[in-house]
Amino acid sequence: MIELSIGTPNGVIDQNIYGQFIEHILTCINGGIYDPCSPLADETGIRADVLEKMKELAPPVLRFPGGTIMCQYHWEDAIGPMEKRIRRKNLIWGSELDPSFGTAEFVTFCRRIGAEPMICVNMASGTAEEAGNWVEYCNGTRNTYYANLRRSHGYEEPFQVKYWCIGNESYAEPDIGIHHDVSLYIRDAMEFIKFMKLTDKTIQTVIVGCDREDWNRPVLDALHPVTDYFSYHHYSGEGNMGLYGPFAGERNLKETLARLTALLQTYPEQVTDFSPWYRFPPRSGKIRIALDEWNIWNFVPDETYGLLQTYNWRDALWTASILNLLLSTPEIGMANLAQSVNVIAPIVAETDGSWFQTIAFPLRLYRTAMTGTRLSVSFRSQNPVIDGKAAGQVEALNVSAVQNPDGTVRLAVVNRDFDHDYEIAVTEDARNQNQSGDPDTAAKQTASPDCSFNPNLFQGKTGELTVLTGSAPDAVCSRNHSCVSETHALIDGNTIRIPAGSISLITWR
Repeated sequence: MIELSIGTPNGVIDQNIYGQFIEHILTCINGGIYDPCSPLADETGIRADVLEKMKELAPPVLRFPGGTIMCQYHWEDAIGPMEKRIRRKNLIWGSELDPSFGTAEFVTFCRRIGAEPMICVNMASGTAEEAGNWVEYCNGTRNTYYANLRRSHGYEEPFQVKYWCIGNESYAEPDIGIHHDVSLYIRDAMEFIKFMKLTDKTIQTVIVGCDREDWNRPVLDALHPVTDYFSYHHYSGEGNMGLYGPFAGERNLKETLARLTALLQTYPEQVTDFSPWYRFPPRSGKIRIALDEWNIWNFVPDETYGLLQTYNWRDALWTASILNLLLSTPEIGMANLAQSVNVIAPIVAETDGSWFQTIAFPLRLYRTAMTGTRLSVSFRSQNPVIDGKAAGQVEALNVSAVQNPDGTVRLAVVNRDFDHDYEIAVTEDARNQNQSGDPDTAAKQTASPDCSFNPNLFQGKTGELTVLTGSAPDAVCSRNHSCVSETHALIDGNTIRIPAGSISLITWR
């Protein structure tokens, strides 16, 4: 028996942690999301089947157009009448950069799936003025050139794009551009932010971070007053480490997020002494982490870079484990799975239909169920450890807990052990108990339905158990076959058996 204790509330979860990302890369957009020649496309060229699957996954925010393609992306190439758009060689990913799916098409697609658009600007070969003009085209409301240009293209109302990324992985020397020199990134990022915030003072910016202290500290020292998010990207891979290879990456991500959290806590929550001569306000509130690219990517140095990834059931368990990490880390305000369709993606769009890969199943489950207020979870007895061989030791159980706005409490448990079931007993943290017996104190503990915790949660309660399992660790899905099974059962009390190699969701209402 493994004892878990659900503890105190720790802040409202930002639903933007369930975001996604699309880029002009292989068939992610053109030939995936957008394919006007397909019989499955609607009158706008969007694949209707892909649209419906994106709605099922319901990302609250969608990042575009890159990614590394940002280094050569000039937004004015892809606006207005199709016949006047500019087609360029895709210097980053090969083939051509098709301008058919541009700013307006992206924003429209976001609105159709219920996502907020998140745009990454070109710092490498673009200018700060170009980025400011993009903000005006999207958000302008006055009688100005770029606002009127948007109107002339048939979009009278502003797009109201809130989130803007100031560069992408600028520290990477092999990429186009000079901003791997941290001093140059700081200099230019400030100028980009000036042009953009002077155009629209309400936008929120995301600056580039990484896993290097010699980058992160000077960037934050200089730019912390004018940014809302600090970006970090993570990709795990098997890396010749066998079945548990990706979980070594998960462990590294957890450690890096802890370091980034500690770093961000050294900066004040509120900015003071910000010169009014900037003519736009500083950030308000804490800087939060944007994990705006994350996934499993088994890189291969060929013409596709291993991007046409086939995901197995083990990868779904890794995905659920990362979601548990995101849910348990209050400093994360946004996360974007890379990418949505065809390219290291939960959705595969083929000529005659589309289907979900294994990683889509935990994404869909968590997006529906794991929202509201995060609750702390601790192991009151030993969490079994798996010998992951080259990947090191891996904890068998990975967990998170939430309280939904309606008072429902949910516990998500990932059993990464493919050989053993485990029985867990879920208890309440003693700190939640009204030890004094004072009825006034007890009333205060449960006064707010969306952030309080019911200390009598498990007494006489019947719970619901949803379990996702795969037919084998290496099982993969296809358009004609889903390798994932979903079962439902009622449970009495607080003792639950968690099957081997499973994702379990326990609900107490």
